[in-house]
Amino acid sequence: PLIPAAIAVLAPKTRTVTAYRILRTVAPIRRRMRWSTPMVAIFTCKAAADRRPGLLGPEMERIEQMNMESLEPDELLALARLDFEKERFDQALARTKLLASNGGALHVDALALLGAIYARLKLWSRAQVAFEGVLRQRPDATNERFQLGMTHFDRGGNGAALEVWAPLSKGAALHPPALYYSALAEARLGHLKVAQALCETILGRVEADNLFYGRAKTLSEQMRKDPRAAQSEAHAGGSALLELAADPGKSH
Repeated sequence: PLIPAAIAVLAPKTRTVTAYRILRTVAPIRRRMRWSTPMVAIFTCKAAADRRPGLLGPEMERIEQMNMESLEPDELLALARLDFEKERFDQALARTKLLASNGGALHVDALALLGAIYARLKLWSRAQVAFEGVLRQRPDATNERFQLGMTHFDRGGNGAALEVWAPLSKGAALHPPALYYSALAEARLGHLKVAQALCETILGRVEADNLFYGRAKTLSEQMRKDPRAAQSEAHAGGSALLELAADPGKSH
């Protein structure tokens, strides 16, 4: 019963998780100050925070580090993924960097998430290092290979992106996002026949309800009607797919 009460008291000024952390500071403070009940300590903490918002900052940072270090790797990764989904990138980054630095069985999963966080923050070089680390250990990691290519594509590195995506454009298992963005990259480079062939591959082998079927159809029609305009459109394409990179299920 004490935890919900503390959260109710602190919620107007801070996040629920921070309220819980403040609650965890109450026990040692209470012993030190000889307060009669934990709730007295909670209200005192709230009043102090109201008057001096930064008063509990160092304490909270210290507790945050202790809390993260006390978590098991799978718990830490699950919380980091939740933070990422909720766009709490500061917390996701802190948790994921800690997990990635510790090695262990989940090291590669942490690197993959770290790359996705950096990509959302547009820290392209850091994202590339993370995704390359994943691919060194998991060469068949299609989503991370696609995201690595996107970090090049979004900065105009069309040739580098095509090189990264090449394995995804071959074989029986198609990767529609990689095929479509390969077509855009080829169009940017003026290789419209190659781009058209990639679009036709998508139209011939991908279900019509797939997001990239419609995009490939539009690009193919543009290249037939006005190649120069299609090339300009290809240069305008880009970062929209970072959302799909974070949630590859949307592309299938």
